[in-house]
Amino acid sequence: MKIEVQGGNFFYAKKREKAPFLYQTDIDFSLNDGEIMAILGPNGAGKTTMLKCITGLLDWKKGQTLIDGKPLTALSRKTIWKRIGYVPQAHKMVFGFTLEELVIMGRAPYISTLSQPSAKDREAAIAALEMVGIAHLAKKSCNSVSGGELQLALIARTLVSDPDVLILDEPESHLDIQKQIVILQTLKRLSKEKNISCIINTHYPNHAFYLADHVLMTAKEKRVVYGEVREVMTEARMKEYFGIEMKKIIYEEADDFLIETMVPKDLGLLRDQSTCRFNSDI
Repeated sequence: MKIEVQGGNFFYAKKREKAPFLYQTDIDFSLNDGEIMAILGPNGAGKTTMLKCITGLLDWKKGQTLIDGKPLTALSRKTIWKRIGYVPQAHKMVFGFTLEELVIMGRAPYISTLSQPSAKDREAAIAALEMVGIAHLAKKSCNSVSGGELQLALIARTLVSDPDVLILDEPESHLDIQKQIVILQTLKRLSKEKNISCIINTHYPNHAFYLADHVLMTAKEKRVVYGEVREVMTEARMKEYFGIEMKKIIYEEADDFLIETMVPKDLGLLRDQSTCRFNSDI
């Protein structure tokens, strides 16, 4: 499936005259099967709003989202939610649903009004939990699992409707490093094994390097930039959009292992190289 946005922009006021567009330039991108795009930018840049416009939860004030060439506005809501899976930012659950019950809720597009979930729906829920590696927690309450396990359950709730595209709002936020890695590896595996396209909103440049094929970068009073990761995420552009100086670091080991990342220069240490604790001779 191909998902694209053509000339998208948004403002919150009821009338255009009372508010400027949220994005300095219009949004244009195209994503094919199995591709991953990271939306990167500082707080207040409109990243969550952009995701909501892409999915149709908010209406673009200008431009449109298309699925296989068809405008989102021409499709029924049920059709949209069968093809697009949206995972919002995770919050602690108020109600004591089990993870299995939470995931079954994602079958709503396939369950008739007033009908009860069928055995098929429950089997699909367990299969989705297996896909993200937490089927053994199916009977656990949402209130008793960790933040990372809850985030994986929310991804499973989206997968259970068998979508073509996953759209995720900061899925790795508020998680420890190990859980962040699990989330990122799960998304990368799903994109390759299931040919699912992903759009992920993130604050972490390193995650974009690891996960994404394309990056869309935005910030207040800055033009929206879209392209391949290495083309967009330069040191100069990171300073322009985030207001801090970043240094790109590349680490290679053997012929088939490479890490490409960025770190703030201000976190570096000024020290005599001969006394550096990371010196290979020590």
